[in-house]
Amino acid sequence: MRSPLTPKVSRTRAGLNSGGRPRATSLRGLATAAAFFALLGSAGCVGLTGSTKPGSGGSSAGQASASITISPGTISFGNVVVGTTNSVWVTLSNGGDTSGTITKIVSAGYGFIYTGVVTPSAIGAGTTESFPVSFDPSSAGPSSGSITVETATASYTVTLTGTGISSAPQISPSTSLVSFGNVTVGTPSSLPVVLTNTGNADLDISSVTASGAGFAASGGSGVKLAPSQSVTVSVTFDPSAAGAATGGLAIASNATNSTSVALSGTGVTTPTNSKHSVALNWNPSASAVIGYFVYRGTISGGPYSKLILDTTASYTDSNVSDGQTYYYVVTAVDSSNVESAYSNQVSATIPSQ
Repeated sequence: MRSPLTPKVSRTRAGLNSGGRPRATSLRGLATAAAFFALLGSAGCVGLTGSTKPGSGGSSAGQASASITISPGTISFGNVVVGTTNSVWVTLSNGGDTSGTITKIVSAGYGFIYTGVVTPSAIGAGTTESFPVSFDPSSAGPSSGSITVETATASYTVTLTGTGISSAPQISPSTSLVSFGNVTVGTPSSLPVVLTNTGNADLDISSVTASGAGFAASGGSGVKLAPSQSVTVSVTFDPSAAGAATGGLAIASNATNSTSVALSGTGVTTPTNSKHSVALNWNPSASAVIGYFVYRGTISGGPYSKLILDTTASYTDSNVSDGQTYYYVVTAVDSSNVESAYSNQVSATIPSQ
């Protein structure tokens, strides 16, 4: 089988329709060589023995003959966005001891095309011939068909299936609620929201803005995301007074779905009866993370309240009261906003004045 990464098709594009009349074949939007390799890998390479034509006879003992096989025998193109093309290479192999001849190639089925072979075409003994077969849907819906290769003595058929799907960008935020918990007045806190294009077309995000007292957002505006690409938006809560606050994250884009991200937080004042703070440090995660959640409780073993998402491996808690003992744990957070388990617990007792 010739490697699809370095295709070599030296013949003129041509073919025959089911009526036997010449027709030109085309390969619009031919996928890259890398895509050929991936598709070919998924389809597999299974030899398919052709059916012998009636009256063709066979070779007598000791007489040289061609022995042609075709692979793969079945190709499933899966879902293909309308207006794009997926391609797989089909290979003919002559394992015999004399040259064989391809007399005709016929494609059948909506959206299926081939290119690169002119008939009649000879395949030398011990050689192979490869050509791409493509699925190029012009509308949504399933399709089935075949590519049939005929020689002077046999015919070989590759079964084809595929589904055309409509183009649609989709946006998926990593969370529907950003909760800042208690944030000291005058000490802003930031948390990330990851926006991902889960559709099958380019997503254009024109703006990302935050509403609500004390909330702001940066990043994500004027961004184009290909399918499966992501962008991180930093949401900040900077309360100017004590009290609970709510808001939302507005995302303007060409996505065909709707999303909502709620924001909440509570502004608290620094206790006036304490001049102390607790400095926390921990070992960074060995895996890729976007930050660490710091939790605090007043009972050993929890429950804990979330304080902040810190992007470094340290945090200083200045919102403490004299004479109180606090218990802390930390979790690591990846780009999908998935948290690890709690770290080991540490405690700190604030001296009494």
